Amino acid sequence: MTWRALLLLWVFACGAVCAEDVFEHPQTATQLLQGPLAQPAASLRDAQVLRGKFVYRKYLKEIPQPLISRGEFVFVKDQGIDWHTREPFDSDFVLTANGMKQIDAGKTTVQMNASEQPAVRVVARIFLSLLSLDVNSLQSSFNLFGVQQGKQWQVGLRPTVAAIAAVFRDAIVSGATQVEGLVLHDANGDRTEINFTETQYVATPNAQELQLFKK
Repeated sequence: MTWRALLLLWVFACGAVCAEDVFEHPQTATQLLQGPLAQPAASLRDAQVLRGKFVYRKYLKEIPQPLISRGEFVFVKDQGIDWHTREPFDSDFVLTANGMKQIDAGKTTVQMNASEQPAVRVVARIFLSLLSLDVNSLQSSFNLFGVQQGKQWQVGLRPTVAAIAAVFRDAIVSGATQVEGLVLHDANGDRTEINFTETQYVATPNAQELQLFKK
């Protein structure tokens, strides 16, 4: 084996180890907010809106290549998130504490009310808390972990509630000055990776953004 092959092997091995290292560092919500999340949490605390672009990759055990989609998102505190896929097709997914809906070609194709489907409320709370780094809320349902290397940080979550553990095994949120990535390992062995780019923190939502949650 050449030195180049050894170097590549070491890089890939290190990448796998580093991804799991976060779970060797248990943290409380307070420790995370005073440590790895101090800067990004401060940015979110001063902003009501988080907007940007995403690349979504779903790795399924049965398929060799990931399913990939791209688009943009708008997250508004106390309102919800609008997840607008542009590729490979146009689809708008709106998630709030009150429910969810999917809009394809201008028509609502799926709609669920949280009062009728309690699981929707749980999913909404978890996903919105992940994006807003609300670890105080998350610690009621997860064991928390955290590590920081230079400017880069990772926060790990492992569910303590059986109903959530049946859906995914763990989650890793990562970034530097802001949230840049989210990895979810499903209970069945599948994996979801979301990369966030061109992210902006804005003090207040505009009228168009507020309208997204009134559709």
